[in-house]
Amino acid sequence: MGKYDLHIHTIHSKDSPSTVEDVVKAAKEANLDGIAITDHNTIQGLEEALEFSSKEFLIVPGIEVSSKDGHILGLGIRDKVTPRLSASKTVSEIREKGGIAIAAHPFGLNLKPFSALKANFDAIEVLNPRRYLGNHLAKNYAEKHDIPQFSGSDAHFAEGVGMAGISIEGKPKVEELLKKIKRGEASVFGRTLPLRTYLQRALYKFSAL
Repeated sequence: MGKYDLHIHTIHSKDSPSTVEDVVKAAKEANLDGIAITDHNTIQGLEEALEFSSKEFLIVPGIEVSSKDGHILGLGIRDKVTPRLSASKTVSEIREKGGIAIAAHPFGLNLKPFSALKANFDAIEVLNPRRYLGNHLAKNYAEKHDIPQFSGSDAHFAEGVGMAGISIEGKPKVEELLKKIKRGEASVFGRTLPLRTYLQRALYKFSAL
């Protein structure tokens, strides 16, 4: 089984101090077989990340897009996606660029699914270390509507890399990995964030204002 964390942030997101090298090092220490750098509305770290790609360690191109309806992961794309569009238009643009679209932590503090869940997603993130009750609601929604399940650490600090992710039979290349996610062949794994790490991230975001 291959283990992957496909929801990670670096310094190219404004709310993370981690370099791409920090993230890759942490991923290897966590015995992951691959990662995706999914910075907010940018693919600025992609080329640097690809330098670490090898037969033993997969780099999946990715981005986390801020749509009008919520955050959406685009995996398998090498171009920026227009932010602030509707969820449906964001999903369409991701697919036009050859990627798959995943609803990231779709249940926020208001405990209601953002309208992107009506946008024919390829998968839904049902386990995010920072979303306690939201994880339960997302999993129930995915099971009720027979939507493939996904998990990622959403790490903004390197120490959180690998805290959640997916397991896939074999160790496929990028294209086949994405197909397996779409077919619902990924198993999710993970745990919720320790209070120390949660507070650390909150303080970092506050100091960056």
